[in-house]
Amino acid sequence: MKTVLDRLRAIRTPIVYDAIERFGVRSRQEGYTDNTIRCILPSLGAFIGYAVTGRIMAEVPHEPGSPRVEWEEVWNHVAAAPKPSIMVCQDMDQPAGRGCAWGDVSASIFRRLGCDAVITNGAVRDIRAVEAIGFGLFAAAPIVGHANIRFVGIGGPVKVGGLVVHPGDLLHADEHGATIIPAGIDLEELVRVAQEFLASEARVIRYARTAKSFTVAGLRREMDRHDAAEYRAAEAPAKKRNGKGAQPSK
Repeated sequence: MKTVLDRLRAIRTPIVYDAIERFGVRSRQEGYTDNTIRCILPSLGAFIGYAVTGRIMAEVPHEPGSPRVEWEEVWNHVAAAPKPSIMVCQDMDQPAGRGCAWGDVSASIFRRLGCDAVITNGAVRDIRAVEAIGFGLFAAAPIVGHANIRFVGIGGPVKVGGLVVHPGDLLHADEHGATIIPAGIDLEELVRVAQEFLASEARVIRYARTAKSFTVAGLRREMDRHDAAEYRAAEAPAKKRNGKGAQPSK
């Protein structure tokens, strides 16, 4: 039986963003990564998971007394995080991306620990091998070398692609980038609103592509129907917020 997270993963990230917009809990320009973050493996589809966070450096070799988190501590941190998880890793080098923590070895280990993908402002490598493992890569770019890679921190907020992410944030990501699903949104309601939005949008697309008697007036009529459907889809979440309040579904 599919869970609510499974059903959300079947929806593309821009539609999840559109559905979140109907709940009126944040401004339209917030809550998603900017265009500095690329989906390296779009063939793997969408990912959804709870954020586990860390910070890395690679350009300068480690010096005694400077911050460093041993890999075993990182692995234990990931293993203890809510599942499914997505690693959100801020590369602290200036500029970021001189080294790499994310290749086929890391992908194999992190998948075993219940982490399905990484979102980083840094670099990744071993692209084809990682694709075969099924681990999602969302990054600034590929690179050849790992350099002097090390974790310098785990936990706490990080900033990747203009998006501030806290541990436990629920993330949805696909070939377009990633968005945070706000904690106050009931996930069953989010699926319902997204599905209603998709159905309404499909009617406009069908008219634009296949109507034999297409007119601008007809298009306006279909768009008005779409806008009305969006309004209806948003009414229930608004009533719930004004009443008992939405509770997050896991």
